[in-house]
Amino acid sequence: MTRLKITSDIILFIVSLFIALAVWLVARQSDFENQILAARVAPEGAPDTMEIKMDPPSINVSIQYPKTYDYLIHPEAFTIVLKGIRENLAGTGDFMYTPFNITLRNVSMHDLPATVRPTGLSQDLVTVGARLYTRQARIMATRTGKPADGYRLIQDPIRLEPELVIVTGPPSILFPQGHSPQDPLILETEPVSLEGRKESSFETVNVPLPKAIKYVKDDKLHVQVQENLSVRAHIVIDEEERQKTISDVPIVIKAFSENLTPVYSPGIANVTVEAPLSMLKDLNRDSFMFIPRLPVEERVGYKADIALDAKFSDKIPPHIRDKASIISYTPDVIHIEIVPRTDRGEQGEMIPSSPTPQAREETFPPTQKP
Repeated sequence: MTRLKITSDIILFIVSLFIALAVWLVARQSDFENQILAARVAPEGAPDTMEIKMDPPSINVSIQYPKTYDYLIHPEAFTIVLKGIRENLAGTGDFMYTPFNITLRNVSMHDLPATVRPTGLSQDLVTVGARLYTRQARIMATRTGKPADGYRLIQDPIRLEPELVIVTGPPSILFPQGHSPQDPLILETEPVSLEGRKESSFETVNVPLPKAIKYVKDDKLHVQVQENLSVRAHIVIDEEERQKTISDVPIVIKAFSENLTPVYSPGIANVTVEAPLSMLKDLNRDSFMFIPRLPVEERVGYKADIALDAKFSDKIPPHIRDKASIISYTPDVIHIEIVPRTDRGEQGEMIPSSPTPQAREETFPPTQKP
């Protein structure tokens, strides 16, 4: 009997305790206020190389707070903070849009007391639009040293691939005062050494970027922002060229008819060529041929002044013809007459009145090219 009474007292005590706690909570609840505020949506930790916009720009947040803190509750005291907005989520020409899920954890209350707390959001999704600040940059090659003796750099400036790139950075650095945004930013490669070179080559060359400037690699599918930039340099090295005048080059004009032969004057010419030094020695009096620019009438008594074109003969190898060129020749007009063929000479041969002089050659530097 005594045990049963003790058990009933304990149960009665516990029930009384719960009732007292409930009354206390109800009384305490009456000391709190609830309010809905429009909190601004803002990025946190986003690079300063991007332009960012939020949709929507603000979200309604339900706030519960003690009545005594009523003076602290205003929209500027709350912010919806979004983290993780990086450059890979930004477009270059247009904005790129990315959805972000938000919860009450995204609500920043700054330095408000802990008894002020958010209790609800009007929505749980924010769309972030991001676009990089960009500018076109032109890359210029720098070089040191010079090729080996007898060799030269053919393409100056050195050809780079790519030559134009897109860079990003803070607007204050990307678009300094006094510079038009439409003008490309000039970047220079690390020096390319030409010292002692005799051959052409492709090389990868680094391009130092100014502080806070980054390279934007956009393949239309993904945008990558990189702190390092390198380009391919095509360094074209070849022999130096010289000009050479070859004198007393025979002019040979032949007729198709076996019964006719052309007689012409003069029968020799001077030809000036330009070629790499190692090839000049392979060019001589027999390296050329002359062709009338207009057809010659093959009839007895035909007389005319005929303009000539000078070309390399067929025996000159293609690798020489590709690099050598005929600069000038004299004469470029000859007087020709068609006569019956006689036994005085072979067809197409000009019968000289005196022995053909020996070849005389002269080598000199090429004329300055623009």
